[in-house]
Amino acid sequence: MQASCFVPFLVIAAAIAMSPAQAAAAATSPGVTITLTCEIGTVGTGTFKVTANGSSSLVTVPCGGSATATNAAWMPGAEATIDQTAGPAGTVRATHQRVYLATYAVSFLTMAHACSPAFTAPECPPGTSGRRATTVPWGMIAGLIGFLVLVIAAAILFPVVIVGQQIRYFHRIFFDNPEAFRKAMRNLALMPGMAWRIRLRSRLLRVPLPPGFEDAEQVIRDDTQRV
Repeated sequence: MQASCFVPFLVIAAAIAMSPAQAAAAATSPGVTITLTCEIGTVGTGTFKVTANGSSSLVTVPCGGSATATNAAWMPGAEATIDQTAGPAGTVRATHQRVYLATYAVSFLTMAHACSPAFTAPECPPGTSGRRATTVPWGMIAGLIGFLVLVIAAAILFPVVIVGQQIRYFHRIFFDNPEAFRKAMRNLALMPGMAWRIRLRSRLLRVPLPPGFEDAEQVIRDDTQRV
């Protein structure tokens, strides 16, 4: 009689001694609520396999809607793996997603991206999962080459223009003194880098070389140390 009366007290004591965490673990998880958004619109559904505590459940979710997957074997605190087994045609499926179960229905949001070079997957139709075809920007390359040619041409012609201005300047100064102009042209041609500019100006504009240039050329040929 005393033993039979003592058993209820042991049960009550064990219940009191159970911690809140153990009590939560002993309860069944309300599951996972999956919300599916589809890039292709609201037509179509996706099927998801949720696995936790060694048990799996399938749930079908409409595009733009939600559905909850439940299982009596699921416990709060367990890790659940979510894999999409089916989806709208031409979309990428979600795989190897993980959430942790709780004492409430855990929310999981995913998006069904349309197959494209940016979103690829084995289930995508051929021709959409490959890399984007790269085209060579020939117009840009041609424009760059043309710009470089113009820069090089300007770098060559600008000194020719400058030397032409110098020749005209000396011609105006020594208009009444040809010998002084000849001497000025000889000195100008002897300056480093000026001889080739004067020759190029003469050929491009088809003008005769200024007087005194021939004397300067002879000095240049004789003086091998001149730069």
